[in-house]
Amino acid sequence: MDMNHQVDSFTFDLDNLIRRYQIEYDLSDQALVGALELVKLTILTDSSILFSPEDIDEDGLDDGTISPHF
Repeated sequence: MDMNHQVDSFTFDLDNLIRRYQIEYDLSDQALVGALELVKLTILTDSSILFSPEDIDEDGLDDGTISPHF
């Protein structure tokens, strides 16, 4: 499965999970967004983050890590 299909599959599963929790636990949109932001922060802080421009080649990142350079 290529990267696009993997991302589509992940997005579809995540959407289904969010909808299930909205129904089963009566969670508000604000609570869900807060939980997603917490998970996003965890993903970003647990990843290898590049801080120097030398770590980025002209085509973008060469090792798949996250960088604060957008």
